Amino acid sequence: MNFKTPALIAALTLSATASFAASDNNLQDDYLDAQAHAKALSAQLDTMGVDADATIDFNSPVTLSQKVEAYHDKISDLQGQFESARAAQ
Repeated sequence: MNFKTPALIAALTLSATASFAASDNNLQDDYLDAQAHAKALSAQLDTMGVDADATIDFNSPVTLSQKVEAYHDKISDLQGQFESARAAQ
């Protein structure tokens, strides 16, 4: 067996692992960004006198991508409330 083969296999394995880890970190970042965005919109609505809640209750196990999607839906809802409140002023 050539000595370069195990090194090549190890390098490819590490590369693939790093790639998957990077995509998980991006998804985690997306989740945290969406959560923060929802909280910021909720806080802004509260200062405008609109009762808005940015929390989402996950009653069953969900994947991180499903959580991101749920927060994007929440952001859309909060954005609509913000636009309505601003138009009413």
